[in-house]
Amino acid sequence: MNYSDNNIDKIISKNLSGIASDKEEKILKDWILESNENYIIYKILEQSAKDGLHEAKLLITDESFEHVWQKSISKRQTSKSQFSYRILKAAFVVAASFLLILASVFSYRQIILTNRVAQSKDQPIIIERISPIGQKTKIFLPDGSSVWLNADSKLQYSSDFNNKYRTVWLTGEAYFDVKSDLEKPFQVKSGNVAIIAYGTSFNVNTYLGNQELEVVLDKGDLLIENLFSSLIPGMPLKARLNPGERAIYSLKNSEFKIEAIRDTYNYTCWKNGILSFHNDDFETVINKLERWYGVNFSWSQDPAEEWTFSGEFNNEYLDNVLKQLVNTEGISYKIKNESVQLVFPPKLP
Repeated sequence: MNYSDNNIDKIISKNLSGIASDKEEKILKDWILESNENYIIYKILEQSAKDGLHEAKLLITDESFEHVWQKSISKRQTSKSQFSYRILKAAFVVAASFLLILASVFSYRQIILTNRVAQSKDQPIIIERISPIGQKTKIFLPDGSSVWLNADSKLQYSSDFNNKYRTVWLTGEAYFDVKSDLEKPFQVKSGNVAIIAYGTSFNVNTYLGNQELEVVLDKGDLLIENLFSSLIPGMPLKARLNPGERAIYSLKNSEFKIEAIRDTYNYTCWKNGILSFHNDDFETVINKLERWYGVNFSWSQDPAEEWTFSGEFNNEYLDNVLKQLVNTEGISYKIKNESVQLVFPPKLP
């Protein structure tokens, strides 16, 4: 669908001001879904709108609005319509917010247009999307594929993505729902490993510090390839996955290990806000909690080697998770700001 830049700017401004009609909301939704660039523009402007509304409320002070109110008294006396001071002031704030947001939309879109023209004369650039600790981010790629980026993760791709090839570089963890395109394979690269798919859904876990790269296939099929295999004789070349299978690639030994799993849920539920532990050891539990909640842990002593923890939490507060940890393992804890201290019970002699 073709959109007039002027019209879409006004619709965005009305949407962010809370005064868009149902028809305008539908037009805006279609525009956002049309491209990854439109989605990024809208999300940036959405945050700007919050700042704009706050600014409008600061500008419309009681003193400045009193002047407008007094000038309107004579008109209200001869009018059948009566508006209270509070309602009129609220409407005034909304109108001011709309103007501020419209100006912000217009300015930002002009910058985007200028950069687009300048960029077309240069070489492709690398686009980087980051999901910080304590947050999860959904990304729409230019080919229509969706990516859920877990906390403390980074995704990179070229600005000419989908023109020549579909390659992304991942650090951390992500769930990919890849749009089918038999002529352009979708490729996820991490270190010396490439994951190749055409149209499929899968999870990749490659957090820094891990000695293994994990791939879990939900549906479709994919190929995992060692990019150095042609350089080192005897090194495993590639492995193919079927739905419901989990591949572990050892970074230390350059080896593939494939196993069938009963359900992919425990490996992919994080994208739906569900924090899941399944007989996880202490290090795994701490790493998950630190990334998920954006906190730092310390502890009085190391737990027993056989220490494990299982549980599932749907968008729960950290305190609720730690309470279950305490109930099942006899651990006490203290939370202060962004730090958590764990105290284990004394070890028996």
